[in-house]
Parts: sequence; C-alpha cells; structure tokens
Amino acid sequence: MKRIFQVLFLALIAIGYTACQPDSFREVYPAGDPQMQATMLTEEVNFGSDSITFEVTVTEKETPLSTLAIKVIVGINVIASEEVRTPGLMYKDTFTYAVPFGPNMPEGEPVKVYLTATNIEGTVKNVILDQCVGHRPAIETMYVMPPTINYKPLGKGKQMTWDGEKFVAYDLGYPKSIECLLAVVGTKFGRVDWTKPVMGMLNGQLSLITEEQFTAGEASSIVLANDNLESIDTITFDPLTFELYFGGKVAQPVSALDVNVDLAEVAGKTYRHAKIFFDPEMEVTINGVANLATAYNLDYMELKDGNVVKFLGEKGMYEVYYLPEEDYIVVEPLKDAIYPNVMWMTGVGFGLPVASPKVQGGWGFDNLGQYIACRTVAPKVYQFTAYLKNGVNADFEIYGSLNFKFFHQKGWGGEEVGGNYEQIGLDIKGVDSEGLTKVNGDTGAEAGNWIAATQEEFEGIYRITLDQNKLTTTYEKLR
Repeated sequence: MKRIFQVLFLALIAIGYTACQPDSFREVYPAGDPQMQATMLTEEVNFGSDSITFEVTVTEKETPLSTLAIKVIVGINVIASEEVRTPGLMYKDTFTYAVPFGPNMPEGEPVKVYLTATNIEGTVKNVILDQCVGHRPAIETMYVMPPTINYKPLGKGKQMTWDGEKFVAYDLGYPKSIECLLAVVGTKFGRVDWTKPVMGMLNGQLSLITEEQFTAGEASSIVLANDNLESIDTITFDPLTFELYFGGKVAQPVSALDVNVDLAEVAGKTYRHAKIFFDPEMEVTINGVANLATAYNLDYMELKDGNVVKFLGEKGMYEVYYLPEEDYIVVEPLKDAIYPNVMWMTGVGFGLPVASPKVQGGWGFDNLGQYIACRTVAPKVYQFTAYLKNGVNADFEIYGSLNFKFFHQKGWGGEEVGGNYEQIGLDIKGVDSEGLTKVNGDTGAEAGNWIAATQEEFEGIYRITLDQNKLTTTYEKLR
C-alpha cells in the first residue's frame, strides 16, 4: 500500500510540473519607440472621381515593428480602413485610395489620413495627414428623371427648385409609387445625361452612380412608395446629406364605396379596381352591387344593416376589385404584403364564394380566383373563405381533385407543410414534405399540400382557418 501511495504522489508531482510549463517562449524586447514619417502626395481631390496618394516610412532601433493601421476620413465618413503587416525594423510603402462622393462631404473639406504604427511590444506612434483639400462636383441644378425613356409615370421628368439649402419639386401629381433617378442635367426627351452627376441606389444607399453600373444592374433606380398617400406631390433632396423626402395628400378612410364610381375600369380585364383606405372603426356604405348579401367579401367585411358593412382587417390601404359578372367584391392586402401579416393560398378545386360559385383555381397568382388572401384573425391564425368542390382525381386511388397550399407571400416561396396540421371538419389530408405516391408509381407530388382524402363529391362555401398555435386546419361550411 505504501508503494502505491508513493507512485501516486510522484505522478501528481509530474502532472503539476507539466501543467506549469509554458507552451512556448517569446523573446521580450524593450518597449521601443517607433518613428514614422508620412507625406501626403496629393494636394487636391475631386470627390467621386479622384484618389489620394501618400507615402509612409516607419522605423525602429531594436524592437521589431508589427502593424500599420490606416484610416482615410472625410468629415464623418470613413472611406477607407486597412491594417498592414510591417515586419522587421523598417517599413516603407506608398498608398493610393479612391475618394468617393458621399453624404456630409462639404466643399473644401480636408481628406484626412490617420496612421498608427505599432511594434510587437504594443508601443504606438500616431500621425495625421490633413493637407489634401476635397472639392464637390458641381450640383447647381437637379432633375427628377424617369429611369428609362419608356417609363411613363414621370413623363419627361421635372426640374427641381433650389431653395437655398435643398432641391424641391412641387405639385407633381405622381402616383403613390414611382421609380426615378436624380440627375444634374435632364433632357427634353426624358433621357438622363450620364456625363454629369446622377444619383441612384448603390448597395442600398442613395449614391452617385454611373451609367455602366446602372446598365449592369449594380446600381438601381430610386423607389418612392407610400400606399397611405393618394399621390406623391413633393420631393425634396438635400445634396449635402443625401437625404431624400417625399410627401403628398394622406389617404382618408372611406365611409362609402360605390363600386362603379370609386373603382376604375382596367383595360383588358373584366373587373374594376382601386386601392382603398379602410378603417375598422368606420362602417362603410356599399353601392353599385346587385345583391350585397352575396357580394361583400366574407373575410374582410361583416354585413350590418341594409347596404352597410363593417371592415374587419387592420387599418390601412387595400386592393379592392369588383367583378360585375359575379357581383362580388374582392378585398386583399397590397401585393407586397407578406407573412406574418398575411398568408396566401392557391391550388385547384376551389373558387371565389360568389352567389353562383364555380371552380376558378389553377395554381398561380396571376388572376383573381386563382388565389385567395388569408386574413390574420389573431396572432398566427389565418382565415380564408372559398367555394370548395371535390371530385375524382385520376392521378390517385383515394385522393380527390381539391388540392391547395398556403404561402407566405403572393408568389412561390415561404410555404406551410400540410402534414404539420391536424384537419378538422372535412376529409382532408395534410401531406408531409415527401408527397404522395401516384397510381403510376411516381412519388413526390403534392408535397406539403392540403388535399381531399376522398374521391367522393362534395361542394359548398367553407371558411377555412389555419391555426399555427394549435397546428390545426378547421373547415366550417357556411352554405
């Protein structure tokens, strides 16, 4: 036993000795004193078209150098930041950096270079170069211009007025959503003169752009959009800060809606349409329909007395369509509305819940009745009402023709998986992500869909509720 304790004691000593040993040894140098000489080789620069050049020499006597940190700053804008390795006792190099034109870069603002040399013991030396003066490109005029000659909403463009601080355009009467470029020179033909400065979007920021960048898709036009406005009437541009503002008459919620007056005819379409601002606190009198009892939207409206409905959605702007042949009002969120504010469904075997319903669906988002918007009725709870009709589906032995799916946007992308939900109220199967096997043996079809689990015929107007909290899909027959 004594021998065992001696062995254990020696082992513990060995372990402790090993643990205390450093992994490696580093030679320690004096603190040192790096010396730096730097010379600005550029006296003047034009923002957006020129570069600055400077030379740097760093030396040490016996403590090796480590890094040289470089920052090029104009006003509050850091336009370049770099750190280079500087091994040995002497480092010398020449640097050149382009100076872009950006916000908060006034005329005569110096282009400053901040240099920090550090040796391997952490001793630093700082030098600032501020002998280079920057000049802004001449911006004495400004035009709101269409991005292409074929872009109609802006006509041939509009010259802005200089108010002493900003460029302003008034009384525009533009649509509530437009694309534009800001150009120092515009032409009477509605073309942008790219030989002079042009403002557009680059890397998500309002920036000076070139024709080559715009043509290649690296830069894009400026999008101004606010569906709470009736129109865009003013645009203001601050050439110093690059801030762009726009405004117009704020849309007011409707208290009355005449489908033949307030909704406009659409060329080549069988419906009338407009964007309408609704407020759930305000009841709306509907005129122009043949029979409001079957014409009002069953998800976004509640029928009150006579020809009055109460709006059920959130306050805001909505797409409103009237289908004269079906005598039905379609209400849906704006086309760019996405989950979790709304869901969209599409598929086959369904149609709009009109007075004389018929199957209109057909996988897609191009035509009314081909899809339906699902209103958010509670957090993570979505509802749509549709005419459902099921029948024989020759592709499967037991599954019917009714087949649909929920999407997070008005288009293909972001979708729910039917197999994750319990189906309540109808013989519907929620398919998992692997899909079903067809009669001919092919697999993978209907992956994630909601499909009738019977070939027995049924039809009717149903309210379908998708509850992500309970993971259920509930079907309630209305008629």
